[in-house]
Amino acid sequence: MGLMKALVTGINGFIGSHLAECLLAKGIDVHGIVSNLTQVENIAHLRDKIILSKCDVRNQIMVKKIIRKSAPDFIFHLAAQSRPDISWKDPWGTMEVNVIGTVNIFESIRQLGLDPKILVACSSAEYGFLREDEGPIKEDHQLLPLSPYAVSKVTQDLLAYQYFQNYNLKTIRVRIFGTTGPRKIGDACSDFAKQIAEIERGKRGPIMYVGNLETRRDLTDVRDMVEAFWFLVEKGKIGDVYNACSSRVYKIGDILNKFLEMAGTDIKVKIDPKKLRPSDEPIIVGDNSKIRKECGWRPRIPIEKTLEDILNYWRKKFGVRT
Repeated sequence: MGLMKALVTGINGFIGSHLAECLLAKGIDVHGIVSNLTQVENIAHLRDKIILSKCDVRNQIMVKKIIRKSAPDFIFHLAAQSRPDISWKDPWGTMEVNVIGTVNIFESIRQLGLDPKILVACSSAEYGFLREDEGPIKEDHQLLPLSPYAVSKVTQDLLAYQYFQNYNLKTIRVRIFGTTGPRKIGDACSDFAKQIAEIERGKRGPIMYVGNLETRRDLTDVRDMVEAFWFLVEKGKIGDVYNACSSRVYKIGDILNKFLEMAGTDIKVKIDPKKLRPSDEPIIVGDNSKIRKECGWRPRIPIEKTLEDILNYWRKKFGVRT
């Protein structure tokens, strides 16, 4: 029997690049889809180890061609317009990429008569606004999405269920909660670390600008998250849905303080009104008991290690000597 093959859509993304490393370490033959072959910074170090194809997931002919050629045992469908803020400005593009792209994956598999396991990357955003008294959210919580992005993720989620029920596609849905780590761009952790590295390099004065420090978030290291993906395709129940999260809540202000302790210089902190969102859920935390019980996965990387690695990633980018 030859190597098991995996196709990762959105392989150059933050999570996709770490997933590629995880799969290669397990001896999996990795094929990847990217929208632009000239923008592959996150996987540049893997170029000689993986097979890349340029493809817009909205193009069904191209999607089908790549799936036929790669004939994967596993498909990890991560390609998406993944930013809620952009979804408000471009709901059309968000729906096309996230919904039509997913239909193209499923229809290609169905039409080709292939039988891979398909992990569909869904989102905790599907649950919508969570009240503090609700506690950690389980998979059977009502879905009340609050952005075009979140609605697109609910649609992906239910499409995966529908194609399992009607066509016996081996779909598994994973609702991903806050995920951070090296290569992440745009979340509070990466924003804090980037500013510190810029200050240490002398690219800006010793002042950090931050948003709401009172929110509490369920955070998982990306390297734990991609292990969860593997546990799911190995042991998850076909057709079912799983939360992937740490079930540990971190106050964003406490995360900032941990970064400041690691900083090589004294830094003042100022609130920047531009970084405050119109609505910001006070707490987001998921219940991971299902994936722990059924698949045996649990997060292992301490938050201190995650934050240290994020800071060192940005330090290396800016040439900070430590």
